[in-house]
This record gives sequence, structure tokens and C-alpha cells, in this order.
Amino acid sequence: MSTQTDSVRVEVPTKAQAPVQPAAPPQHMDRRAWDRIVSSAGAVLAVILLVLGGAAIYGGNFGQDNVRDRLAPQNISFPPADAMTPEELAVVGDFAGAKVDTGSEAEAFSRYIGIHLSEVNGGATYSETSGAAREEGLDPTVAADLQVKADILFKGETLRSILLNAYGWWTVSTIAVYAGYAMVIAGLLLGLLAFLGFRHAKRAAPINATT
Repeated sequence: MSTQTDSVRVEVPTKAQAPVQPAAPPQHMDRRAWDRIVSSAGAVLAVILLVLGGAAIYGGNFGQDNVRDRLAPQNISFPPADAMTPEELAVVGDFAGAKVDTGSEAEAFSRYIGIHLSEVNGGATYSETSGAAREEGLDPTVAADLQVKADILFKGETLRSILLNAYGWWTVSTIAVYAGYAMVIAGLLLGLLAFLGFRHAKRAAPINATT
């Protein structure tokens, strides 16, 4: 740049301009490092699933065996089909003649008992029958008859509760077994994917490699 003063041209030096620096390329995570991170997380999750799955299978089988061990010694069996009434066959016919040693059979036998309990006192429960037997002013003969029926209902309802409790634990154990198998399968698949991820990490080139 120049200025003119009294016919004398004076050169004014201009400020030197800094050279333009090229923009730094964006930094990216190394592909191999990313693969290792994801694969490591998958491997850890796979181990967790395998451990939990194995525990669930063991616990489920233990529960089923426990129910079976409690039911088998009781020697409870369904009557044969030809000894059942049409109503009984409609309710538990599939288990005719079978021994009760599984949760499903226990639940079916509880329904079989329920059919007969409904006939003891016109469908009244133990609590209702026992309360009726203790009413004041009741004829002693009627009271005694109601008390006998109350005792029958008490025993029957208690047995039904025990059988249904066995059925409940059997159901929980069965769900645990299936859930355990599902977790084991998922863990194996995830472990395979983690293995493939580690193998890919060895072959992958860095993303931010420049020439």
C-alpha cells in the first residue's frame, strides 16, 4: 500500500498475511478398537446369559423333582375311565388311571376332588357348613350331620390346596426351565457374534488411516 504526501510517494509496508493452514482431518475411532469394545461387551453379556440360563435350568429341574418327590409317595391315582361318571370324564378324562406325580396331574386331581366336594352340602364350602353347624337352637341331629359334612369338606379343601400349591410350584419351575434354555441359546448366539467380532477386528484397517 502507498500514500502520497507533498508529492513524495511513501510506501507503507502491508501486514504480512499468515499462510492458510489446511484443516485437520476429522478424527475417528479406530475400527479395530470399536470392534473390540463391542465384541467384549457381547462376550460379557454372553457369559452372564449362560450363567443365568444354567442356574434357571438347574432351579427349574430341582423344583420339578421336588414336586414329583412330594407327590409320588402319596400314591394318589385317578380312577380308570370306566369307573368315572360322564361329568368326571369331561373334567379329568385325559388323566384316567394315571398316578398323580406331576403338577399338571395335581391340578387335575384337585378339580376331580372339587366335583365331589360340591356334592357334599349342596355346593357349600367348609366355612359355610361349619358356621351352619354352630348356629344356636339347631337340632342336635342336624348339627351333627352338618359337622360331619364340615369335616369332609375341610379334608377335601385342604387336599385341594396342597395339590394346587404343588401345581403352582410345578408351573414356576417349568417356566424357569424354558427361560433357562432360551437364555442359554441367546448366550451361545451372542458368544458366536462376539467371536466373529474379535476375528473381524484383527482384519479391519483403521478408519482414520490416511495416505
